[in-house]
Order: sequence, then structure tokens, then C-alpha cells
Amino acid sequence: MDEIQIEKREGRLTEQIITATAVGSLLAGAILGVAFQEMTVAIKESKSRCSNFRDALNSLENTINLLSPLIKEMDRLNRELEDSNKREEIIRLFLQQLKKGEALVSKCSSIRRRNLYKKRKYEKRLRNMDSSLRDLSAVLQVGQALDTQRLQRIIQDMYH
Repeated sequence: MDEIQIEKREGRLTEQIITATAVGSLLAGAILGVAFQEMTVAIKESKSRCSNFRDALNSLENTINLLSPLIKEMDRLNRELEDSNKREEIIRLFLQQLKKGEALVSKCSSIRRRNLYKKRKYEKRLRNMDSSLRDLSAVLQVGQALDTQRLQRIIQDMYH
């Protein structure tokens, strides 16, 4: 089983795949927290520097704020239940998207107002990033529905 470790270098997130150890699994929650925090900071800094992408950045920030506690809770429960195989891939995808999102948000803050071509291009990318994160949350919801059905089946089998 692989875990993703995030390190902060020059204000950017970089990922390294490492072999899972007891220490690695304990760091998973902290890694998620750092990733979400770095993304939120990048969005706030970008919003304060330029107003070109304010709507798209607000939408992305809202998505991050909604998903952050859910993903952290899922990770915590997976570790407590020693059931990390089921949701590990979703968490890995969230971390990858957060890494890409932070780089994208940082690029947006350097685009000048008068550059309409780049403004449209990066606004579309921001909206796609937001959509991608929302799609991952939909996958998470389907997984939760499956888990609920499995639990119902187990309970039904126990009483019959």
C-alpha cells in the first residue's frame, strides 16, 4: 500500500510516493490538512492580488471549504478502521488535484487585467479544477452509498 507525503518547498506542494509504514499512516491526516491549508492560502493570496478571477476563485474556495472536513474525516475513519484500501485512491486523487490547483491559482495571480486571452484561458482552468473536485466528491458519495448498503446487508444477515 502506498501513501502520499506532501512537503512544502518554496510555498508549493510537491508529492512523493513512499512505502507505507505506521508513521506514514499517522501522517496521512496531517498531509491532508497541509494540502487543504496550502490551497486555501494560495486562493486567498491570489484573490488579494488580482480581481480577474474573483468569482472562479470564490467558487473553488467554497468547494475546498466544503470538501476539506469530509475528506479529513474519511481519512481518520479509514485509519481507525484499518480500512484505508477502499478510499486511498480517492484521497490520492484529491491530493493530486490540490497540488495542481495550487500551481494554477499561483499562475492566475500573475496574469494582468488587460490580457483577455490568458484571463479566459485560466478562468476556464479554474472552473475545470472546481468541477474536477466536485466530481471526486460525487465518487465519494457513491462509495458511501455502497458502504451503507454493505452494512445493511451485514446487519440483515446477522438477524436472519
